[in-house]
Amino acid sequence: MASPKQTLEKLINGFTSPKPMRSKSLIITVFGDVISCHGGVIWLGSLIKAMSLMGVNERLVRTSVFRLVKEDWLCSERVGRRSYYRFTVYGENEFQRVANRIYGEPKKPWTGHWQLLLFRDIEEPIREKIRRSLHWQGFRSISPGVYAKPESDGMNVMQTLKEFGVADKVLPMDASAFEGTSNELLSSLIADHWYLNEVAERYNAFLKRFNDINALLKKNVTLSATQAFVVRVMLIHDLRRAILQDIRLPDEILPANWPGRPAEKLAASIYRKVGKESIHYIRGELESHHGLMQPVSSEFFDRFKGAF
Repeated sequence: MASPKQTLEKLINGFTSPKPMRSKSLIITVFGDVISCHGGVIWLGSLIKAMSLMGVNERLVRTSVFRLVKEDWLCSERVGRRSYYRFTVYGENEFQRVANRIYGEPKKPWTGHWQLLLFRDIEEPIREKIRRSLHWQGFRSISPGVYAKPESDGMNVMQTLKEFGVADKVLPMDASAFEGTSNELLSSLIADHWYLNEVAERYNAFLKRFNDINALLKKNVTLSATQAFVVRVMLIHDLRRAILQDIRLPDEILPANWPGRPAEKLAASIYRKVGKESIHYIRGELESHHGLMQPVSSEFFDRFKGAF
């Protein structure tokens, strides 16, 4: 059996080998999963230190942070010679929209209803920001100017439209298929527009990538606080990337043996085993504007409660 060090190196190499490296996305994961439950603020030097554990060098961190500020994900505060970063309101809201699904939100029985959104006269670049936010929430474009999602609770999408100031330019509708509608046609629509084959590949890759880590933990191999931190971040980052392509469609319209549920269970099992140990690294090595990072918030202990 490979050592913890070898297994972690394999995990990190799997992330850093694709080019270009998605360091911006990884930084968003660090802010959403880690920094958000330790006071929300981190010193740039500490972020550089943490990212180096995952193969991201200082130059790339600085470039990525600069771009995330320009894109309104992060904002900065300078105190003396140090720069500190936090999520903007936009960045916090965008991460939270997908956080419930990352951390094991239980599925509700599907009623057969759909949400439809009809766009009218929304200009770029705000249209692209809305499209991305809706994509994260599970909407897909099924024809020009029309987005759909198999769910009937529209509170989240109404909040999104208000945040972007376009509530008067998007018409939300509740819909359902007529009795006798072709199941084959519905399955084809879902497979094509929700890219089920690609999503399944992501989940299967996730399972393959983290089974080695799970095997180590099942044998009661002890990871250091630093190793636990790396596993935690990479785990959530990989799961987040899969979930961003998957809206956790109702079981009634998913293919048999869908790999999403096993992936969520695996993530929950590993996270519970490494999460608490990772806090020792976070609180012992990383700094905010008040010294070492704050104690973990109660929200951390609620993560993945609904995954089983």
